[in-house]
This record gives sequence, structure tokens and C-alpha cells, in this order.
Amino acid sequence: MYLSFDVGGTNTKYSLINKNGEILKSGSIVTQDNRDIIFGRIKEVVKKFQNEGNKIEGLAFSMPGVIDVKRGHMITGGALYDLYDFPFKSELEKYIGIPVELENDVNCVALAEKWLGNAKDLNNFLCLTVGTGVGGAIFVNGEMLRGANFAAGEFGFMITDRREDYEEASLSMSGSVRGGLLKAYAKRKNINWECLTGEEIFELSHNGDEIATKVIDEFYTSLAYSIYNLAVSLNPEKILIGGEITKRSDFIEILEKKVEIIKKDVCPLEMPKLERCKFLNDSGKIGAVYHFILMQKERKN
Repeated sequence: MYLSFDVGGTNTKYSLINKNGEILKSGSIVTQDNRDIIFGRIKEVVKKFQNEGNKIEGLAFSMPGVIDVKRGHMITGGALYDLYDFPFKSELEKYIGIPVELENDVNCVALAEKWLGNAKDLNNFLCLTVGTGVGGAIFVNGEMLRGANFAAGEFGFMITDRREDYEEASLSMSGSVRGGLLKAYAKRKNINWECLTGEEIFELSHNGDEIATKVIDEFYTSLAYSIYNLAVSLNPEKILIGGEITKRSDFIEILEKKVEIIKKDVCPLEMPKLERCKFLNDSGKIGAVYHFILMQKERKN
């Protein structure tokens, strides 16, 4: 049995997961940007499951930011600034006394897909997650590509067009739900973006709101540019896309059409298949367990 935690800026989801990747029990706790509070709440969850008679073999973590997986060291931590440059693995192992492994959250999504999902039989594929921002992960020749500083796959920092505001031109703004839909629409309407949801933008477009329709088209275009660039740069067999917005029935179809338009007059190469990730909210936790199993085997050899 493993306890797996998907740590987010607002909430931390956790599950008891067996060696086959099956989720047995789940829950969530509030995340605070304080390492002592984070550790204390993790310990409470561990004790709860142990008191129910479960033998916990390890603690697996899907974390925001750039992670040195060899040392279990957090180089950055997304919105959790108290975890920057922090030896998470060694400190938590001392605090709780159970083996710990941690990995970047989108890398965990890719690992879940490789282990039990839509990339089981693939050696070369990419994962793209679309939500508050845009994240990425790269599998090449059957292995995770981590880069010189463990930061490979930070697709959200790519520039997708020629706007003078480079932040707005980044994929994490132009191709995310928050930036590409909510903020883009609110800016043109001069309203507060925090009062909006992605579903409302699509509903407005359906009801004839031309600005909403324009914003949605630009959002898909930014994603399509990035997918095309990644496809011709890395030549993956498949690009898997995760995030709540991918539940829309026409999401993949619209993206495929836009990518095809871009490549038609430029590139003779065949584009990789676009597909939704098999696991949605549970991806990080499942992938973190697979990472734990792989890392523990590596450390024993």
C-alpha cells in the first residue's frame, strides 16, 4: 500500500493506492504555504490510515515546480514559496519515518499514462495539461526527459505569438483557461475575470457573444501553435492532453483541425495523434506511485 498526495496551491488530494495502481480510499486537505503545516497535515493523514490497519510502504508525491528527483529536492514549488530550495524527501522521511519520493505534477500525469493509461505501449509521447496554467512532460525512447536542470517540459513558458507583452504571449497565459479564456474575455469587456468560469465563456459564445467566440478561437489557436511546434521538434507518437476543459466533446477535434491548418502549407510531416489523458483528477496520484516504485528500484540497484 502507498499513500499518494497530489499537492496543489489550494488543496492537497490524497489516496491509498495499491501496487497495481488501484485507488482504495481518497480525501483532501487544505494546502497552506508553510512547510511545517504541510508536514503536520501529511502526518495526520498517515496516522489515520495506519490506525485503520493499513501498512504504508511509502509516501508518493505529485508536486508543483521543478524537482530534483534523484535527491528528492524541491528546486521551485509553484505557488508554495516556502518549499523553494527545500530537501523535501530527506526532511519528511526524518519527520515521519516512511520512504518518500516526489516528482513534478505533470511528469506524474505522463507516468500514469505510461503505466496504466493511453501511453502504455508508446516510447515517444508528450503530455500537455491545460488549466490555470499549461504544463508539460516529455517521454523519449521510453524514458522521461528531464533536462540539464530537471526543467524539461515547461511548455507554459513558450511564446505563442508576437504580442508586445511577453507574459500575455506565453502559452500559460494565452493557452490556459485562466489567461486564454477568463482574463482575455474580461479584459475586452472591462470586467473582473474572477467572476467568470470557462463554461460561461463557452455558453456566451453559444448564445451569440462575438467577443466570447473570438476569445475561444484565439485560445485554441495558441494551443494549436504550441502543439504544432512540439510535434515538429520532438516527433512524438502521440500528444496526450489533460485538464477539465478536455472533457468538452469537441475539444480534441477543434485542436486537430487547427493544427492541420497550420501545418498544411508548411510541413509535410504527419502530425501525432491528439488524445485525452485517460486519468483526470487522479492522474497525479497514480503517476506519483509509479514514480515511487521506479525510484525505489533504482535506489536499490
